[in-house]
Amino acid sequence: MSKSKSIGTTPAAIAAAEQALGRELPASYVQWLLVNNGRALGALCVFPVYDADCARKTWESIAHHYRTDWQEWLENVGDGNDATSLLPFAQFGTGDYYCFDYAQTGPSGEPVVVLWSHETGATTAVAPDFAAFLALPGRPG
Repeated sequence: MSKSKSIGTTPAAIAAAEQALGRELPASYVQWLLVNNGRALGALCVFPVYDADCARKTWESIAHHYRTDWQEWLENVGDGNDATSLLPFAQFGTGDYYCFDYAQTGPSGEPVVVLWSHETGATTAVAPDFAAFLALPGRPG
């Protein structure tokens, strides 16, 4: 019998990520992370929360991406678009990001999911929350 570690994470790892990010993660994303932390959605790279029990698979966490790659993109775009309400949770292969937009709340009370363009800094609403994003028929990945 195999003793492989489950791919999910713990509430403590999620709480640590929320503290590092300075905001609460959406409930549907948290539920997904508890079971799927470190997994992709097809070809779409969804950022995990860092989990010391699975450090190699989770070191490029949502907090890591937010502090490094995301900040670099914002400096490069520098077009005056206010991105302070955005939290990237997945990277689209072209350099664009799927983000939670904390300035817009969907019917579930969670942040709306938007696609942020690395070329223009503009966002396009994609789904009313992460659960709806997961259910999108044409979702990349």
